[in-house]
Amino acid sequence: MVVNQKELAQCLGISSRRVRALRQEGLFQTIEKGRGYQLEICVQEYIEYKTNAELGRSASISKEKVQAEHEEVKKQISLLKLRKLRRELHEAADVEYYLSDMLVRFKNRLLALPSKIALETAGETDINRIIQVIQRNLLDTLEELSGYEPDEIDRDNRYDKGEDSEEDGNEEEDEDEEDDESG
Repeated sequence: MVVNQKELAQCLGISSRRVRALRQEGLFQTIEKGRGYQLEICVQEYIEYKTNAELGRSASISKEKVQAEHEEVKKQISLLKLRKLRRELHEAADVEYYLSDMLVRFKNRLLALPSKIALETAGETDINRIIQVIQRNLLDTLEELSGYEPDEIDRDNRYDKGEDSEEDGNEEEDEDEEDDESG
């Protein structure tokens, strides 16, 4: 049954002004281009609204929901930190730096191959010997790509951020002392 604002207010025992305020809060939906309200639906909405208001559910539900989401985020962060400590996970920037460095070294070794092989095979007439030299040099160069070490990623990152370990600091001091003694 479709009713106007005044009739809805009378059925619910509230003022027309209160109906307008509740509609602005999103409670009552108008039908037929804003010309009326579906009475059955509005009564049910109002009953739910009053029940939730008296029990304080709307506020506590949203607060509980926010707390649950917050706890889930904290759990996810803890899991990520644990995986990082177990060396199952690395920062994307650290991996990018490590791979870029590794590929640059590989590229440099590849570019150095022709001159290195040319020097080793100069004057060689045995084709099998030349093939062996080329294969050995290619395999040595490809070793650059096979050497993934998770500890190196962390070590590279630590040096970038200035987090040298005590051992590393002592090595530098020893080198400085040797330079002083020899010079």
